[in-house]
Amino acid sequence: MVQLALKFMKKFSFLIFATLIAFSIGAQEVQNISQGTMYLKNKGSDNWYISLGSGTNLYTTKTEKDAGASLGDRLGWLGQLEVGRWNSPNWGARLVIDGGHIKHVVSTLPSEQNWVGGHIDLIYNVINAWGTYNPDRVYSLIPYLGIGYMYGLDEEWKRPNPDGDLFKDQNQTLTYNVGLINNFQLSESVVLFLELGWRVFQETFDESGLGGPPKYDSMLTGTAGIKFGLGGKQDFTPAELMDYNLINDLNNQINRLRSENEKLSLRPESCPECPEVQPTVVTEEVYIPNVVFFRINSSIIDKGQQVSVYNTAEYMKAHPDAKVNIVAYADKQTGTPKYNLVLSERRAKAVADALINDYGINSNRVSIDWKGDTEQPYAENAWNRVAIFFVD
Repeated sequence: MVQLALKFMKKFSFLIFATLIAFSIGAQEVQNISQGTMYLKNKGSDNWYISLGSGTNLYTTKTEKDAGASLGDRLGWLGQLEVGRWNSPNWGARLVIDGGHIKHVVSTLPSEQNWVGGHIDLIYNVINAWGTYNPDRVYSLIPYLGIGYMYGLDEEWKRPNPDGDLFKDQNQTLTYNVGLINNFQLSESVVLFLELGWRVFQETFDESGLGGPPKYDSMLTGTAGIKFGLGGKQDFTPAELMDYNLINDLNNQINRLRSENEKLSLRPESCPECPEVQPTVVTEEVYIPNVVFFRINSSIIDKGQQVSVYNTAEYMKAHPDAKVNIVAYADKQTGTPKYNLVLSERRAKAVADALINDYGINSNRVSIDWKGDTEQPYAENAWNRVAIFFVD
């Protein structure tokens, strides 16, 4: 099994390395896209973290198992320092520097062996990728896959074959690493983790099998520790994309108004037969209802629609006795009547919340109502994804 795993991982080791290089180069250039959702591009200094951990390692060769020692006699220790960055809610990369102490129970090997090494890995957040992104989620499951290096230390840090090849018959080796990281988030910048890993490397690492055909050993590791955000932003912000149907509807309105203006421009400038009409002086300001259009299946107020909330707030500030009733709707061609009623309620509450909390209008002056798709104020279906201000 170890041989097959190694053959598979060797084929992809260069690909992994190249991917990590491309990741680090492109991290600041590409937008973050996850699960079909586009996220605002963070700065290059965002989403970095550092971690410290310690734990145990277990040599898993057949000769070690057959030696008959207890599990406690075979467990060594290890420590690690990790630096990583998430490029999106799903994908990231990390560099791990580690080292430790192996306990051998086979009589032909030294009873103890120290080692140092490191590995670079791709990390993948399964829960974000297969579910929905939630920056406040407590638990995350993160598999990783990568390549690394280990050096087996003797008392003088010597290589057993100093004149030989870099890795053949040496106590240094490339490693192929896989594992699972369990993250437990305490706050935006503090995370506890429990990591279980498996690495494969050449047999001569422990100075056994020298001069023979290539064989491979493996080691299980378990590490626990704490991660800290390295300043900057640690989460991702979904981009609020405008509904294309709404954009088309607004463009149609603009084109209709342009057409009407052209027709008006063809009329004669004067009408001798018509009596002159004196201009009417409006002494009282009249409020014209504002509307807030929404994207399909959304109760989020787009930035382009905030002007309607602002204009209503300004009118109410200028008229302290005025009150507003916000009535929200949903279009009839999307969703069920029951769902649309709930959606229109969320829209009404979102607009009222913006008016009260963002612009300081007293809540006693704001009332809300919602109609779902039972009423359609506009003939154009998409226009009915709307909340309308009615000011008394």
